Amino acid sequence: MPNANDVDRQLVHRLNRVQGQIEAIRKRLLNNEPMDCVETLRLIKAANNALKKFGEAYVSVHLKDCVRNDVSREELEQGLQEVVASAFYL
Repeated sequence: MPNANDVDRQLVHRLNRVQGQIEAIRKRLLNNEPMDCVETLRLIKAANNALKKFGEAYVSVHLKDCVRNDVSREELEQGLQEVVASAFYL
């Protein structure tokens, strides 16, 4: 089983992947490069999926820490309801 430092490095690696995909789009816009619409949409989709995977990995690793936090049960419940509502409802 990986130690906490290895797990955090893996999480940072996931964030770096998202950042790289967003940076590729940003550079194209800033450099006024011709933008292939399909390729740009693929980068957007890839960044979105990578960010979702980061969120899943983060929660699976840090959920116990989030719950053990010095937050009242009511505050935790309210926060979770807000996140779930924003994630699943437009």
